[in-house]
Amino acid sequence: MLKMRSIRMALLVFSVCVCAAAQTTQSQPETTPAPAFGQNAPILNPENPPVSGLDEPGLDLHTASRSFISPALQVSESADTNGGNQVGATGLESVTRVLGALDLQQFWPKTDLFLEYLGGGAFYGSPYEVKQLHAAGLEGVTRWRTGQATLRDSFSYLPDGSFSLGTFGGVPGLGLATGGVGTGEAGAGLPGSHVFGNGQAGSIGTIARLANTAILDAVQILNPVSAITVAGGFSNAHFFDSAECAIPGNTCLANSDQITAQGGYSHLLSRHDQIGAIYAFQLFQFPQTTGGQIYNHIVNLRWSHTISGRMSFIASAGPQYTDLQQGGNLTHLSVSARVQLRYKFAHSSMVATYEKFTSAGSGFFAGADTQAARLGYKRPIGRTWDFYGDLGYSHNKKLQSSDFGVAAASYDEGSAGAVFRKHLGRTYDVFAAYRFSEVAFDIPVCFSGTCGRIDQRHVGTVGLEWHPTPTRIE
Repeated sequence: MLKMRSIRMALLVFSVCVCAAAQTTQSQPETTPAPAFGQNAPILNPENPPVSGLDEPGLDLHTASRSFISPALQVSESADTNGGNQVGATGLESVTRVLGALDLQQFWPKTDLFLEYLGGGAFYGSPYEVKQLHAAGLEGVTRWRTGQATLRDSFSYLPDGSFSLGTFGGVPGLGLATGGVGTGEAGAGLPGSHVFGNGQAGSIGTIARLANTAILDAVQILNPVSAITVAGGFSNAHFFDSAECAIPGNTCLANSDQITAQGGYSHLLSRHDQIGAIYAFQLFQFPQTTGGQIYNHIVNLRWSHTISGRMSFIASAGPQYTDLQQGGNLTHLSVSARVQLRYKFAHSSMVATYEKFTSAGSGFFAGADTQAARLGYKRPIGRTWDFYGDLGYSHNKKLQSSDFGVAAASYDEGSAGAVFRKHLGRTYDVFAAYRFSEVAFDIPVCFSGTCGRIDQRHVGTVGLEWHPTPTRIE
């Protein structure tokens, strides 16, 4: 009897082992290689990229990855209360702008390329004068098994600072040359025009000014939740105001170059939260008679909270060590900080930003301690109308004395604008825009024969834009 029980138990164990072996064989994974973690790592997700990098989370749905060429044309007419953009000047003036754009978007298996050229002219009515407008943008992205590298370049040649959405009612094209990008939304990095920018917090006059920014950055994944980022960039701003400088008592704006290198580490705490640390070195260079050099060493700790497709919140702060080299060394310790909230509601979206950083001084100063805040709002109205609104303010304090630039110790810049855009079918838009801007110095200054403390401007614009269906090139 005992022998029979032993045989039955042996048969039962054998049967269980056979079934288990069969199930194990059926559930074995396929022999094809598993995808590299860089292809599906959460830390490389375009909707929540590394917090120490230069890309920000995207809140809009991604369009299909199709290669195309897209032209666009815009004609607008503005009524400007200060067309010459001068301190203490008033008087209604008409300004006509004609702008054309050409965009290229090309996709390959591991590389994306985006190009844009934007150009035209501004025709001032009293006295009649023509100013050229040019801007170009490039972005190239290449990916490998565990990371990616991005090359960005933005060039502009403009008479009064930068293209302004609120002033002109927007610009034709996809926006790469004027701040947009193809694969994400550039704007992370350190406080201050995204650390590499040469954007100007305020402008005076309509003299030609050339600006260019080139950036190369890379992301390398260490594991699915950690990454290191590196970036290097060069930017410059040059003002063609030699004729204005020849007038006694006039102000010459200060040219500048900026070199930046930064490295960072990002770690994904959860699906929605990241922390990161960034170190950056900045070198601001001015003509020796203008202001010499400024060396900046910056450390920022950063935290981000992102809800895919809905909200992105980024906060960073840290010490900034500044060394002013003008006839000797003068050092001081300060704080750099950046807070940004981007939120997408059911039918609208908004962005709110505050930054404290060292800037090149916008030509007014050879380096400035800048605090800037901005609020933007976008909402479609019905099926064919869009509304854009924005508010901006900055306070800029001189860091060092200079032979060029203004004699003031500080200035404030503020603006407010609104744009209503109507879509006429798929290829035409009409728009109406209003913008108020003001640059206020703490003492009177002189530009182009006019003197005053405040440059104030009201601009109303109406225009027509044509953007035909893009041409596929695949």
